[in-house]
Amino acid sequence: MKVIQALARYFPDKCGGIQVNLNDLLPELRRHSPSETSLLALAEPTHDIDILIAAASNGSPKEATYKYNDVEVYRYPVFPAPKTEPNHGQLPHGKFEYFANWLTNQKADIYHQHHWEVYCGLPHLRLAKELGMATVLTVHYAMPVCQRITLMFNGQKVCDGKIDVVRCSQCADTLSKKLPAATVNSLSHLPQAILSRLPMPVSAYLPTSVDDGNLGRFVRPFVVPGYVAARQKSLLKMAKYADRIVTVCDWLYKALLINGIPEEKLILSRHGISYTAHKKLPQTKQQSDPLKVVFLGRWDIYKGIEILVQAVKDLPQFVKIELTIYGITQDERYRQKIFNLIANDPRIRVNKQLTRVELPQTLANYHLLAVPSQCLETGPLVVLEAHSQSVPVIGSNLGGIAELVRHGIDGWLVTSNDTNAWTQALEQLATDTNLLNKLRQGIKPVRTVDMQAAEIAAIYKNLIQN
Repeated sequence: MKVIQALARYFPDKCGGIQVNLNDLLPELRRHSPSETSLLALAEPTHDIDILIAAASNGSPKEATYKYNDVEVYRYPVFPAPKTEPNHGQLPHGKFEYFANWLTNQKADIYHQHHWEVYCGLPHLRLAKELGMATVLTVHYAMPVCQRITLMFNGQKVCDGKIDVVRCSQCADTLSKKLPAATVNSLSHLPQAILSRLPMPVSAYLPTSVDDGNLGRFVRPFVVPGYVAARQKSLLKMAKYADRIVTVCDWLYKALLINGIPEEKLILSRHGISYTAHKKLPQTKQQSDPLKVVFLGRWDIYKGIEILVQAVKDLPQFVKIELTIYGITQDERYRQKIFNLIANDPRIRVNKQLTRVELPQTLANYHLLAVPSQCLETGPLVVLEAHSQSVPVIGSNLGGIAELVRHGIDGWLVTSNDTNAWTQALEQLATDTNLLNKLRQGIKPVRTVDMQAAEIAAIYKNLIQN
């Protein structure tokens, strides 16, 4: 069985959780048999699932092929750099013919796509289906359904994900709130060809708190309704061209279902991690010890670092606590904002970004992982990684975090944007050693990539047999 894994970007480029998980998953997936073991396979051991990766090469006009962790990677050109909206690739990007020629020549059995954006989106999935491949699309984030990509209505409360042109436009754009519903509806019917030629505001699908200058403020009310409508239409195309649509968390499954994706095409298959054995026992907190809290993640407003930092600063001085932040480069302005907030507080320090190799043993040096996300995460993987090291998690009571953390059993869930609630929770965990030890003991074995691979292989097998 030949399988193409398609992405918008891949290693050695700067990547995130999607690529990290796939890189760990592929060796396990290649070992899973899609069918009953044959005598030929016994006589001559081979990979039962042959995997190739196709990933966009951002801004490059040329193709490239190389191996990464023993998997062949084809980088197809995307040139010139396309506009970000509509962001599901309703219109093929420049040099799409290179991808089309390569995919046509592969004659693969399965095409499995992991992004839904202009670099790897609707045209790529449609082509695979037209070539006769069985098609799988994994949805790893809220972008296909949410104009803000956070699934937080007006940035404040959890949304059900149902796409509605007026509601979504007014949520994503401040000026659209001032327009009559009929006007917003009319603007949603602007043809894609016109939308694609309009000057593009930088924050076309970001929260309205982002200042994208006069151009953005002027253009947004005219284009956002069309972008929302494009999202809605692209979901219908997704359902048409994907034989199976995999979601990695329950809230995303429900969001696609409420938007009309047929339930028979939807499959929930959560991420797993490569289990790392303990080289040393994790930290056990004594009553006199400070609570050692760690944050691992991007310098990004959605990660909620300022909530965590302010909560620590608001703690009474008698509460012994140490917060260490291992930040990943993304938004330098936001990073500087956090440094200014920390000021000279000796309880908070910032360390260099960790490598994947350093992660397990670094986690084991802490009593608690903090995940103060301000949007609906589909994981995150770091929750599983902390639990694999017997480290409890304090996290926002949102999305995937709330699906992975059991409040009062293996972690603590807190209202995401309530600094006082975070302060109170941290004080309780810092002063109640028995509670912290109870949470540690409540941690169950985590889901592994081998479990995930078995589910994905079963999907492939089912598609081939049918």
